[in-house]
Amino acid sequence: MKTKIINNNDESYNIKLSVWLQYLEKKCKNISTKSLSNVKCVANNLNLLQTNAFVFIVTGTNGKGTSCIVLEQLLLESGYRVGLYTSPHLIHYNERIRINGHVVDAYKHILAFSEIEKVSKKVELTYFEFITLSSLFIFKQENLDVLILEVGIGGRLDATNILDADIAVITNIAMDHMDVLGSDLDSIGYEKSGIFRTGKIAIIAEQCIPNSIYKIVKEKKILLKKIGYDWNWKIYDNTWDFFYKKKCFDNLPIPSLSLENVATSIAALSFSNFNISKKIITNVVKRTHIPGRFHIILNQPLVILDVCHNPHAAKYLSHQLSQIKKDKIIHAVVGMLNNKDILGTISPFLSLIKFWYCSSVNSERSMLGCDLIKYLPITNSRVFNKISNAFLSALNNAQLSDIIIVFGSFLTVSEVLSMFSKNII
Repeated sequence: MKTKIINNNDESYNIKLSVWLQYLEKKCKNISTKSLSNVKCVANNLNLLQTNAFVFIVTGTNGKGTSCIVLEQLLLESGYRVGLYTSPHLIHYNERIRINGHVVDAYKHILAFSEIEKVSKKVELTYFEFITLSSLFIFKQENLDVLILEVGIGGRLDATNILDADIAVITNIAMDHMDVLGSDLDSIGYEKSGIFRTGKIAIIAEQCIPNSIYKIVKEKKILLKKIGYDWNWKIYDNTWDFFYKKKCFDNLPIPSLSLENVATSIAALSFSNFNISKKIITNVVKRTHIPGRFHIILNQPLVILDVCHNPHAAKYLSHQLSQIKKDKIIHAVVGMLNNKDILGTISPFLSLIKFWYCSSVNSERSMLGCDLIKYLPITNSRVFNKISNAFLSALNNAQLSDIIIVFGSFLTVSEVLSMFSKNII
């Protein structure tokens, strides 16, 4: 899926934006939060808490970014004006905010940062709180019908949760970010359901819903729409059906994206007041491709990029690889952050992948390649100091008929994707 940057593209603004981002990273580095009071205070001073747009807020362990983008594309195809906020970005910071399918230019980001800096004064904000405010500031300048916000982590204490969702979406619930969200599914479910609003609709695509969520649903009188009861989907050989209430969209084309996430996006729209047709769904499903999600960037050898970074995503990705492996040899370039479940993420691939190329990623929280290799078969694993070097080695060793999978982190995928965008390969 291609995006365009709108308005001012002067290179000087891109440089100024980079300076701003470096400043914010340094300023907000050691700030943490256990409340939304600070970010709400600044948002209120900027009049950002009230919007005439319909608000979707999407959380989940995996697939929330994909669900947001599919939702955006469905609404755009239907003729609505849409603002989209996702994170993290793969290559350029600008990717995080889109208006009507177009990436916002550096000038508008700088203007938003400047206004937030003026108003926040001595109020401490985390990096994510600051940039979330900037997205809402940018959206406020436009006459938008819909806002789609992707939760960063959890939900209850996430900066996106300062807005009231008209429809809240949970894609799935699995173990990740346990240091922040809790060590069991009940705790994680509680944090994610923090985006629910009294009397509003909540779409849940998770089959096994924790009791903590049912408790909040009851307390807040949430209009719960869950998979398998209020809506569902069924796949056949070459098509699939989506159905809810007494309506069915049948014989839909199989997407290149996760079918679960596509179905979740359709469910979110189906229970809103927005019109959606089978023709629109078909068009969007056929053409929507998202960088970093089973993203094929080379055919010989077959090079696939995937931002998979936890056990839940690893199981899904390993299944995708098993479908295309046949008698092919798979090489894996992997780099991960040290707060992830390394063993749980690596394990689903051990029977599929023959050669491993391990590296640190460009982050203070990176797992060192020499530590990562401890989870892998020593005889077929190597350590590198950079993802780029690991990938070049895999590319050099692979036969044209082989597969190279790059996964483990957004940062891992970003480095390889940047190599291709700069024609380094």
